[in-house]
Amino acid sequence: MEKKIVVSLFAGVGMLALAGVGYSQSLPSTPERGERGMESQKASAKRATGEVTSIDAKTGKLAVKTGEKELNLAVEGSSAKKSLESIKVGDKVNVSYRDQGAMLVADSISKAGMSRDGTESSSKIN
Repeated sequence: MEKKIVVSLFAGVGMLALAGVGYSQSLPSTPERGERGMESQKASAKRATGEVTSIDAKTGKLAVKTGEKELNLAVEGSSAKKSLESIKVGDKVNVSYRDQGAMLVADSISKAGMSRDGTESSSKIN
């Protein structure tokens, strides 16, 4: 009788140990293929052109209304923040931004129709 109890205890402990090992093997050690694709999409740069609806150069915040939606952007980088000084509400701008978690971060901002060096560019072809 005592032998049956000892054997039953060992059998129960063995099953619990194997169940734990089996459970840990069912979890993937790397993200699934679809999840990896989403991560790279979030980090990729996006571009938009629209009208400035609000701007705060001190806090580095910019809101741009595109044809599809309103983008509320945090502006990072010294050159992007410096460009806020020459932009005002109502200006049409080109914005390069990235989706960083729950926040959209602007990396570069320029007035639409302006080149990177700040000179006016002409879109007319003679």
